[in-house]
Amino acid sequence: MDKNEQLKLVFNHCNSFNLKKIKVDTLLLIIHALLCDYEKIDIKDKTKKDTLPINSYEIEFINKSVHDLKCYLENNIVVSETLLYIFKNKNQSPIFSKISKNLEPMRVYYQYLTSLFSTKITKGTYFIPELLAFSLIHYFKKEYQKSFIGHSVIENFPTEKLLNIYNKNNIEIKKHISKTEQINSWRVKTNLDEMYDLSEFMVKKYLEYTYKINDKRVSKIRVKRKK
Repeated sequence: MDKNEQLKLVFNHCNSFNLKKIKVDTLLLIIHALLCDYEKIDIKDKTKKDTLPINSYEIEFINKSVHDLKCYLENNIVVSETLLYIFKNKNQSPIFSKISKNLEPMRVYYQYLTSLFSTKITKGTYFIPELLAFSLIHYFKKEYQKSFIGHSVIENFPTEKLLNIYNKNNIEIKKHISKTEQINSWRVKTNLDEMYDLSEFMVKKYLEYTYKINDKRVSKIRVKRKK
C-alpha cells in the first residue's frame, strides 16, 4: 500500500466533502479491512477446509477476487490504517488538525460499524472475513438497492458468483451435520449462515444511521434572540 497515494486520497476527501460518498467509502473501508484479515488466513489449513469443503479452483477464484478488490480499494478509498493514523496525529500539525475535522464523519461511521460487528458476533464463532465482505456488498447493492457511488468496479464485482460458491458448500455442510446429528437440515445453522445474518444486520443498521453535523452547535440567531 502506497502511503503517499493514501494521503492524496485524504486530501481529495477534504477538498470535496460529500457526506453520502463518505458513508459509502466507510463501508468499503470495513470491507477492505476484512479482505486484509482473509489474506492472513491460510484457507488450505485442514481445520478450515473441514469447516468449508471447497475445491482448488474455487480457492483460486476467491483468492484472486480478494486480491483484486483489495488492491482497487487501496488505490481508491482511505483505508482504516490511514484513518487511524490521521486521528492519532491530529495535534501534530494544523494540516492534520484540519484533515481530522473533515474526516470526522468517516471516523464516526467507522466506529459505528465496528461496534455493530463486535456486539453481534458470537464468541467462539468461526470467522469468515471474506464471506462477510462479499455479503456486505451483496446486501448493500442487491437487497437494499444502494449504489457504490463513484466505484464502478464494485458495481461490477462478481459478488453473486462468489456467494454461489459459499452457498453450494453451505448446503453440503448442512447435509453432513444433518446426517451426523440426525436433525432436519433446516434446523442447522452454520458459520456461513452467521456471516450472512451479520452482514444483513450491519447493512440494515448502517443505512438507518445518520451522522449529525454540528449537533452541539448553537446558531448565532438563537444567541441574539436570547439576549
